[in-house]
Amino acid sequence: MPASKYWYVGMYLPSRGRFVKQSTRCELLTDAKEFAKDWYEDRVVERRTRRDFEETSFRAYSDKLQITQRREIVRGELSEEMLYNDKLKLDNDLLPRLGHVHVRRIDYNLIDSLIADLHSERNLSQSSLKKYVVLVRKVLKEAQRDGTIEHIPALPAVKRTENPRPWFSPEQYAQLLKTCREFRDGPQDQYDFDWGELYDFIVFMIHSFLRPSEWKLLQTKHVRCIEEDGIEQLVLSVPNSKTKNAKGSIDSTTTEIAADIFRKKILLRHDHPNAYLFFDAIKDRSYVGERVSKMFKVLVNAAGIGTDAYGQPHTTYSLRHSALCFQILKSGGNDLFGLAKNARTSVQMLEKFYLTHLSPQMPEFTKQLRTRRTLEVRDAE
Repeated sequence: MPASKYWYVGMYLPSRGRFVKQSTRCELLTDAKEFAKDWYEDRVVERRTRRDFEETSFRAYSDKLQITQRREIVRGELSEEMLYNDKLKLDNDLLPRLGHVHVRRIDYNLIDSLIADLHSERNLSQSSLKKYVVLVRKVLKEAQRDGTIEHIPALPAVKRTENPRPWFSPEQYAQLLKTCREFRDGPQDQYDFDWGELYDFIVFMIHSFLRPSEWKLLQTKHVRCIEEDGIEQLVLSVPNSKTKNAKGSIDSTTTEIAADIFRKKILLRHDHPNAYLFFDAIKDRSYVGERVSKMFKVLVNAAGIGTDAYGQPHTTYSLRHSALCFQILKSGGNDLFGLAKNARTSVQMLEKFYLTHLSPQMPEFTKQLRTRRTLEVRDAE
């Protein structure tokens, strides 16, 4: 195949009602032919034992996994988004390659070849590849519970390089807002988009720690105002928090800036309890996320900050990362537990992805590096 250095084998299987192909992982034609003979024999055996095979194939147990996940959703142990993401990976990548394979034949080498193919053909990140391995393990867990396999075989460990989260430095954040104001206050452009609402969205996200998946379903009824010492803040009951462990919402508190945006901007646009906080006119909440992400990309590129210092692209998720980074810098890294709990994450995540690369920028650390005065005193002596 032009897109691969390997020979492929394929044939039409009436039992499946379609043409099936698979990489031989062979570069020499002679080796590929030997692979093809074995592959053909396996298909013949598969046809003869199709009924038993169908009940113990990777496809069969992937179906059982989705049934298990739906039960977990009903119990509040799993989000709909997790089921949706797993189903996409199964339908698009795993089942076409592994669906016909008996679960007993799933081993390290087979999955390692799969991961290699996904990496070479689609250039998937280490994080994405690791999710595929985890998903294969979930399917095999169903087979183990069923007694079809005694244990889950060793699977490839995809080494993941931990990079700092792409966030906006204070200077970049100021540039982002400046460019958005120019879009908002300038003449109508070709995008037919409300840049003023996007401006309010950006500020609100920075002061609320929301994930991109969470703001889309947040409605006015999920917001409660509290006031202490004359300062008003918001309590957000996030209905679809990524980290919730039971049915219901997860509450978190915003800064007073978010409360100001809510009072002066959001409620003026719409104050109905069921109105969405941002871009309420777009009722398709899956599409609204795509639309905002696309316009945000236009904005960061126009501002000249499409990527961070490490070359990672800035997305709407960068607003959450920035919110956490700003808070860590402001507090000097104190009370990570409180910040983690309020942001619906863990202290481990904060230490792993934020604190390590922010520490050199904290006031306590920078003061330790100020040696000029000490050297001047020594020179004078």
